[in-house]
Amino acid sequence: MRTTLTATAEKHWMRACVLGLLLVMTPPAFAQSPPPHAASAETGSPQGATDMDEDSSETGQMLRLEEAYHLALSNEEQVKIAAHELVKSELLPWRAVTLLTPRAEIGGTFTRNKEEIAFTGAAGSAASTTSVIRPLESWQGTFVLTQPIFQPAFFPTLRLGKESVRQSQQRQEFTKQEVLFGVARAYYDALRSREQVRVARDTLKLTKDELKQAQARFRVGEVTKTDVLRAEVEVARTERGLIANRNALQLAFATLARVVGVPEPLRVAEPTPPVSRGEPYEQLIEHAYGQRQDLRAQASAITISRERKNQVLARYAPQINAQWQYPRLDTPTFANRDEFWVLTLNFQVPIFDGGVRELDLIEQQENLTQSELQLERLKKDVGIEVKQTLLAVETLEATLDTLKKEISLAQENYKITSKQYGVGLATSLDVNTAVNTLNQVRTQLIDQTYAYQVSLLALDRAVGIFGQEYLSQR
Repeated sequence: MRTTLTATAEKHWMRACVLGLLLVMTPPAFAQSPPPHAASAETGSPQGATDMDEDSSETGQMLRLEEAYHLALSNEEQVKIAAHELVKSELLPWRAVTLLTPRAEIGGTFTRNKEEIAFTGAAGSAASTTSVIRPLESWQGTFVLTQPIFQPAFFPTLRLGKESVRQSQQRQEFTKQEVLFGVARAYYDALRSREQVRVARDTLKLTKDELKQAQARFRVGEVTKTDVLRAEVEVARTERGLIANRNALQLAFATLARVVGVPEPLRVAEPTPPVSRGEPYEQLIEHAYGQRQDLRAQASAITISRERKNQVLARYAPQINAQWQYPRLDTPTFANRDEFWVLTLNFQVPIFDGGVRELDLIEQQENLTQSELQLERLKKDVGIEVKQTLLAVETLEATLDTLKKEISLAQENYKITSKQYGVGLATSLDVNTAVNTLNQVRTQLIDQTYAYQVSLLALDRAVGIFGQEYLSQR
């Protein structure tokens, strides 16, 4: 009995010594991967040498964020559609000019009467002549030239056309800004997916190392088959997670290629991180009200509605036209002569048109009221958008500080737990929990890091200053 107790004590003493040596001598098998911004700026050769440790998706041409912006503005269909809308709106001022340009037309008439009507001069006269009042058949052609002199709709139509051009310009700039932000979001999503694949590879390496350790201890009888099975389950689960992350990376690159308009495969590089503005909400909302292109476009919509109302009011005013008629007849008559031109000056004063103007005036007034209400609503929505993005930035700043502390603690916890398991002071369940916790914290850190960068860009977008260097200077 005494011999058995002595052997047991020596066995525990030897395990304690081995644990102490492991804690002092060797670093952990897990090598911390660098955070997103400390990593290499460009995607180089995939790390790892065998099957799941390699990443074959990071191949192809290098696409930097600035290049992606320029390519998207050249290739995106939304930008091209907005450009065509601008061309269409630039035609509207010329519609006002056409109200004062001359109009020319040629008309032809063939007439057949029941019988010819004519009269002859007095019977006693030396030379009696026959004058035709209405011939039996006649052809007549008339060239008519009309020159508007005063058109009351000219000025409101001209102002409406110019304001429509300004509105289309603002909408085009807003469309470009939305496209650029979509490019940035797709680009950062590709970066996030790439880093998640790296984390999944590192986690798979850890689980494989733990499986080897469990198998070695099982062969010498230190643990049961349950530890090996649990480690194999964790390896399979991690492999499944790596496959899901790689598929997400492929989808992210496909989305980026679609937005930019270039073929795959692509590689991405870490851009210069955006900087927090650090301005209070009141100052940001003031900038937004002055810089947002959609607000300017809606303000132009109010002016357009007002000018459409003025167009209806112009229909109450008189019109003045000058008209020149030049006829050609095959059978001149007593009253109608060939090439006998006529110049007339026309005055038209509208009095009553059945109530159409009144109905149109009421409709345009309602449209004007709707435009004003839409502007007020848009301002309120912009205020909420700025507030929401600002709070998101503040939340992510605090979250990142917490996650950086959590990842340091999770790494230390895994280091200790793995060494304790090697000497029998921790279970395989403890090791799996430590690995899963570390993987979860690292994944969250990557997600929140890139979400923070996108939220900073979203704040610039909400204020209306995002991508100003890529927009047209007007």
